Amino acid sequence: MAQTLEQKIAEAQAKLTRLKDKARSEDTRQKIVVGAAVISQALRSSSLAGRLLTILEAEPLRDHDKKAVAGLIDKLKAKAAKENDALPHHSDSSDQ
Repeated sequence: MAQTLEQKIAEAQAKLTRLKDKARSEDTRQKIVVGAAVISQALRSSSLAGRLLTILEAEPLRDHDKKAVAGLIDKLKAKAAKENDALPHHSDSSDQ
């Protein structure tokens, strides 16, 4: 039996909705993966921790988002306050 025009439109709209949901899901997954990598590195590098804090301070975060990242911000502030440990420590031969 042939589909009516309304059925074809409904099918196309359902497919469009599925594709939009898939794209949104992929976008969210990318943000999670990249965010996790950046956070991991920032917790190891005081300079990166400082840069990430600057970015977060510039972003207009909603109150519930601020609460969600409050613990992370505290960790980043503590890391950023430390001496820059991202650079390799080596002795300078001219000091001898």
